[in-house]
Amino acid sequence: MQARWLSLVAMSWLCAACGGDKEEQEPEPGPNPAATKLDSFKKGSLVTGEDARYWALKASAPNIYTLVNTVSLISSGPDSSREADPACPVETQQGLVTHKKGGCTDKYGVEWVGAVEEKINAGGGIVYTYSGFGFREPVACDGKTATHSLVYDGSLTMSSGMKLQTFSIQLVMDAVTVDSGTCATEAVSSAVDYQGSTTSEGSDQSKPSTWNGSGRIGYADTGVISAETRDEVTHSEVCASEAISGKTTLTTDGHRAEIQYDGATDCEETATVQWNLDGAAQGELEGIACSASNGPSLAMWGVGLFGALGLMRRRARR
Repeated sequence: MQARWLSLVAMSWLCAACGGDKEEQEPEPGPNPAATKLDSFKKGSLVTGEDARYWALKASAPNIYTLVNTVSLISSGPDSSREADPACPVETQQGLVTHKKGGCTDKYGVEWVGAVEEKINAGGGIVYTYSGFGFREPVACDGKTATHSLVYDGSLTMSSGMKLQTFSIQLVMDAVTVDSGTCATEAVSSAVDYQGSTTSEGSDQSKPSTWNGSGRIGYADTGVISAETRDEVTHSEVCASEAISGKTTLTTDGHRAEIQYDGATDCEETATVQWNLDGAAQGELEGIACSASNGPSLAMWGVGLFGALGLMRRRARR
């Protein structure tokens, strides 16, 4: 996926260089299903340290970036290690636009539904537009069979320059997971409406990356919050376990929590941060690690989709 994206982006730059002075018309923005879904969720809880940890691990700019890259893998199906079936989903390509359509069952027994458009633009970015696109697959469990599924509605956009990469996601994700031991199923519904960016002086681990972004993220069971990351700096050579500076602010239901990253002066393997709630200092909070340690070079292109559902599901509260 990454190699294909990078090659198509390179092609788009060539098209832009050879295409004369005519500017490409940007499409009118379509409806945002994520905003509607988020409005339907209850307000999230933000009154304890466990609440702050739960949301900080999901709603910082690097973690949203990881989610964006994981979402783009859905065409690989529930098992990305398997060779794709060229017959299903049905794929057609015209220039820098690829369409994939479900309504079929692949050779592994996975039923594909909906459609997705992948468009490389002349500016060097890619836009995915999902229309009920996803899959359903029967799985064996406890001597029986159940069906897990994952379906997307909405869009995500990624653009890449020499130093600046931007990302935007307006997406509803509906899944059904299956407990392999009991065969019990659980419906999981989530939505993200977020825009962000990362700036880096280089693609290797010797340079820092700076993250910014804001938006909303929510789940049917735990509710919705707003989040804003400002100047969160990650640099694995300074501190591999946590961000070295910057902050993420979380707000919901009249409460406000600020997560202050301090890896530059207090780098710990337990990934500690300082945090405050409604202006009152709360001390240290452990376990606030970043999914994307040093920017685009660590994008999780190879993560299996159902392994990545941990980003979408509620963590069990202890």
